[in-house]
Amino acid sequence: MHPRVSLLVPTYNYGRFLAQALDSLFQQTLRDLEIIVIDDGSTDAETRPVLAGYVGQEPRLRVIRHERNRGHIASYNEGLEQARGTYVGIVSADDYCLRTDALERQVAVFEQHPRVGMVYSAHLMLLPDGSVRRVAPAAHDRVWSGLSEFRRLLWGNDILHSGTLLRRDVQAELGPYDPSLPQSGDWDLWLRAAARHDVGYIADPLYVYRQHPTNMQHKGLPPSAQAEQNWRTLVKAFAALPADAPADLWRSRPGALQHALLQTAWFDLHNGRRRRAWQGVGFALRRSPAIATNSELWRFLARLGMLTVTGPAAYASLTGARPAARSLNML
Repeated sequence: MHPRVSLLVPTYNYGRFLAQALDSLFQQTLRDLEIIVIDDGSTDAETRPVLAGYVGQEPRLRVIRHERNRGHIASYNEGLEQARGTYVGIVSADDYCLRTDALERQVAVFEQHPRVGMVYSAHLMLLPDGSVRRVAPAAHDRVWSGLSEFRRLLWGNDILHSGTLLRRDVQAELGPYDPSLPQSGDWDLWLRAAARHDVGYIADPLYVYRQHPTNMQHKGLPPSAQAEQNWRTLVKAFAALPADAPADLWRSRPGALQHALLQTAWFDLHNGRRRRAWQGVGFALRRSPAIATNSELWRFLARLGMLTVTGPAAYASLTGARPAARSLNML
C-alpha cells in the first residue's frame, strides 16, 4: 500500500529546528503518511541525536544520510525518487506545520476536485525578532483554473515551498527540480504545474516559514545570478503553456520577463542594499536593453535614486518602506 502523503524533510545543520518540524508532521490528523528525512551531511551536534530519538519509535519515518553535503536540489530530487505517496511535498527542517489538520484539509481539496494538481495555503513568517507576518495570496479558500494562477504567479512567487502538495503523477510529469535554478526551483514547478492543472488554495495559514541568518534567503547570490534564474524560470513557464492558452497570456510575456529581471533589484532596494540594487538594475539593462522603455524601470530608478541620496533610514521614513520579509523566489 502506498501512503496518501509523502513529505520530504531536507536538513543540513538544522538540528536545533528539526524536532519541531517532525513533531508538527507526526501530530497530523491524517495518519497515512510517510516522512523522509534527508540529512545532507550535517556536521552540527544536534541533528543525529534528534533523529535517533525518532528512529525505531516512529514507523512512518525513513532517514537518508549523506556522508557529504550535496546541496538542497540533490536532496529534493533524491527524496522524490523515494517517495511513494499519492501526494508529495517538502517541509524544510527549519519550517513547521502550524495546524494538526493541515494535511487532511489539503488532501480533501485534491479528492473533491480531481482536476487539481497542486494545493497550497496562506502561511506565517516567523522573523528573527520573534514577530510574525501573515502571507495570504487570497482572502478565501478557492479552487480555480491553473491559467488564472499562472497569470498571477508570473509577477512573483508568494507560495511557500514548505507544505505545498502536488499529486505524485503531476510531480512526475514536471520532472525533478532543475539544478540550474537553485533559488527559483519552486517557482518553476508552481508555474509549470499551473500551466496544465487547476490549483487549490486554503486561506488559513497552515505552515510557518522561519526566517533566520542561515536559510536560503541569506546565502547571497550575486544579483545577476538571481535575475538570470528568474528570467530562465519564466522562459520555461511560457514553454509549458498549452498552445491554445489565452492571447493575453502570450502578450504579457515581454513585460513579465522584464519584471523578472528587476525582481531581485526591487528586493535589494526594499532592504536598503544600494550597491546590490544598482548592480541588479545594471544587469537587467545589459540582459534586456528593451527594458529601458519599460515604465517599471523608471519607477525603480526614482526610488533607487532617493535611497542613494538619502540613505536607508531616511528612505524608509520617507516612503514607509520596511525590510522585505522574504525573496519572491526562494526555496
